[in-house]
Amino acid sequence: MRKKEIQLGRRNQVTIPKEFLEEGVTLFVCEKHDDGSIVLHPRASVPYGQRWFWSNRWQAGERAASEDIAAGRVKRFLSAKSLDKAIDDAAGE
Repeated sequence: MRKKEIQLGRRNQVTIPKEFLEEGVTLFVCEKHDDGSIVLHPRASVPYGQRWFWSNRWQAGERAASEDIAAGRVKRFLSAKSLDKAIDDAAGE
C-alpha cells in the first residue's frame, strides 16, 4: 500500500498525487468509515471494458489512422487472399 501526506485546501479540497491516479479515471465514490478514515474508489467515466479505447496511446493511433485515410494512404483488397499476397510481396521487397 502506498501512502502520502496531503494538505487540505481552503475549500476542503485535496489534490490527489498523480502517481495515485489511473489514466482516464476522473470520477470517484467517496466513503467515510466509522474510524474517521476517508476512502476514494475510482470509477471510470466510460465503461471499464472500453477504457483501453480512450487511453492516450490508442487515441494517438486513431488520429494517425484518420490522417492516413484522409491523405489517401490506404489500399483496399477484394479478398483476404489478395491482402495476404500484398503483405508477402511487401515483405519480399
